[in-house]
Amino acid sequence: MSVQNKALAQNPRTSYDLRRRWACDCPTPSERIPIPQNMRQANCATLIPMERRNYFLKFSLLLLLAISLGACNLGTAREAAPPTLQALPSATPPPTLGVEISGDPQQPGIILAQTPIADPSIEINNLLNQVDAERMRAHIAFLQSVHTRHILSSTTEAGYGIGAAERYIAEQFQLISQSSGGNLQQPIEHAFTAYNTASESAINYNVFSVISGTETNAGIYIIGAHYDSVNTNLKDPTAYAPGANDNGSGVAALLEIARILSQRRYRATLIFVAFSGEEHDRQGSKAFVDYLSQGNMLSEVRGMINIDTIGNNDDGKGNIDDTSLRVFSDESNVSKARQMARMAEIVGDIYGLDMRLLVETRRDREGRYGDHFSFNDAGTPAIRFINTMEQWPNGSPNDLIQYIEFDYLERATKSIMMFILTQADGPRLRRCDIVLRDLGNGNQSLLWDPVETANGYMVFLRFADSLRYDAYFTTEASSVDSWDGFQQFGTITVAARGNNGIVGPFCDEYAVSSQIASSP
Repeated sequence: MSVQNKALAQNPRTSYDLRRRWACDCPTPSERIPIPQNMRQANCATLIPMERRNYFLKFSLLLLLAISLGACNLGTAREAAPPTLQALPSATPPPTLGVEISGDPQQPGIILAQTPIADPSIEINNLLNQVDAERMRAHIAFLQSVHTRHILSSTTEAGYGIGAAERYIAEQFQLISQSSGGNLQQPIEHAFTAYNTASESAINYNVFSVISGTETNAGIYIIGAHYDSVNTNLKDPTAYAPGANDNGSGVAALLEIARILSQRRYRATLIFVAFSGEEHDRQGSKAFVDYLSQGNMLSEVRGMINIDTIGNNDDGKGNIDDTSLRVFSDESNVSKARQMARMAEIVGDIYGLDMRLLVETRRDREGRYGDHFSFNDAGTPAIRFINTMEQWPNGSPNDLIQYIEFDYLERATKSIMMFILTQADGPRLRRCDIVLRDLGNGNQSLLWDPVETANGYMVFLRFADSLRYDAYFTTEASSVDSWDGFQQFGTITVAARGNNGIVGPFCDEYAVSSQIASSP
């Protein structure tokens, strides 16, 4: 095993709790409905449908009904039974959480989609607010200044070529490591041979640094961004290739997230890696996957997060979207990568982040690729964050820093970092043994293994053909005793919530039955 592999293999993987309080899971008082007495453990047990704008009209009537029923107080559950919601004119009525009391189902409040249930605590906000657009501007400015980051450009000349970019990134990791008190380890340069043509090659480097985890079996998460660039002529190593957005923006976000998160250690191990060779068929990330595999570490990687091209909010034709990022994953809607993308989107909704994280239906844009492919192809769930609007074609010499929208880049970086926090520091269900039992009366119970460090759980529900989660609710218990609504959905997953308020990684989705429902 190489020195580098030994260094990684020795990383402990075990927990650190960020101190934060968990906001009440109920909405504002005017939108609450009393909870049945035998759901007192459910911490307001709120069912939250996640269908987007097309559900607005369907749920307007339900919202008015909720407003009329007063405050959500567990002590008032016996005072008045909520009325039965009327079925809406659709193929399948919207789901309701039912708890059987003397044979009569009881229903907590239903809230319109995209309603946050948690505000990041003061400490989490302090982390998010440290994202500094000016630091990222300085990173992008340097990367653009080296003229080109082509894999065959100079590796030795000062201030020019891919070698200058690689040395700059290694120096930044080094500075972060020194200021982190050792939380972020010294950077490692992983060498591989990059081919421009069958007869033209050069030694390139992936540069990475590690924050070791603190919890056994919490796994590893890879946060990656490629730093190479090309001109429209992919084979020309001398042509101007500024690559400010593609992918100076991703590298800037990578370094900024590493800087901020290096103040802490987390349950899971984090590896921050800047890849070379992405523009030439992902050669750097493919080599890195092999490197992890040879070091017997790939099996410990729970997910890969690819940050690639996140600095433009317009398409150069007058169309602007400064409120969302796309999340690409895999073609299959039931793959672990697609589920990871759904996690990213729902995290944005739960915490009311500044940027909507929108799960896409494909691996990437038509005819395009990214470093997340290398991990997905190896069986490791991976997703890509990318701006919704694209201003320049790949390799454009006009991809300059003057066209970066730094407010957008800052908000995108915050949203990505919040998702990383949930994966790295949220409590993980150890075995994820989800059991759905038929009670024989039209209701089912849901059980899963409790987590000692959790102060509650979230249950997420999805129709079989839905791209995203359609509904979720919270509970303090590791079970739901009786509900007639599970059968309306195709899949269920559960996540634990820590004392710091962070929701952890989701269990693999559980199929309700072979005859699973479709969305209305």
